[in-house]
Amino acid sequence: MEKDLLQAVIKVESEIHQSIESERKKAAEWLESVRISLSQELEAKKQQLEEEYAQALETTSTECEIKARKEIAVVHRLAEHLENIPDDILQDVVREFLPEILPEEHR
Repeated sequence: MEKDLLQAVIKVESEIHQSIESERKKAAEWLESVRISLSQELEAKKQQLEEEYAQALETTSTECEIKARKEIAVVHRLAEHLENIPDDILQDVVREFLPEILPEEHR
């Protein structure tokens, strides 16, 4: 009877070890599937962020280019206006500032 009891205990212990090993394998497989899933999610998010960055960079670049073109056009119009000021008006302006520019002996 002790022998039968001992064999029953050994059998139950063996079943417990098998069950533990089975659960350990299931847990390892589950962890691996979670790792793969998270890795894929991370890669997808990285790709999304890279695309958003590229789009934002392109948009900002385009906006800056448009703004620069507008400012250059304004400066060109101003320069054209200044180039077309008649000489008599320029001479009057220069005469007004000559005393400040020239030393006293040349006035």
